[in-house]
Amino acid sequence: RYPELATVCRNPNTLILYPGAEATNLEEMAVMSSSPSLLIIIDGTWSQAKDIFYKNSLFRLPKQVQLKPSISSQYVIRTQPTNTCLSTLECAAVALSIMEKNKSIQETILHPLQALCSFQLQHGAQIHHSKEHLLKNGLYDKPMPKNKRKLRRMELLVNNVKI
Repeated sequence: RYPELATVCRNPNTLILYPGAEATNLEEMAVMSSSPSLLIIIDGTWSQAKDIFYKNSLFRLPKQVQLKPSISSQYVIRTQPTNTCLSTLECAAVALSIMEKNKSIQETILHPLQALCSFQLQHGAQIHHSKEHLLKNGLYDKPMPKNKRKLRRMELLVNNVKI
């Protein structure tokens, strides 16, 4: 259905940025590889990205990479699922910075996001903590889901189990 995407996914130099048990740390890949790589980054909410990744078998062809989990989001005016979830923009900035071995790329790309958050906070927006943080600290004020699968995921977040 998407011949151009199929061609990119079948290229041996293509990587897909999507966390998981099979994913290699992107920094390790960048050190090992001397040839230029193509990088696929899925844009959407976390649940949309998960659906896109799992519903398209082409995305299982490229080598799966992820960012190290010590990076925290600077997009503080949105609630993230966990403390280490990043926006698509942040993922792209960090990944490009790693692949190009140039830290200034990350700083340049993220500067507008930092300005946006700063402006929003100065005009009444609140800092949002991750759902993980809220659950662990008893601050989650929304009703708990009735769906057993969602309840299980929230329980895993509280118990610090990687989902």
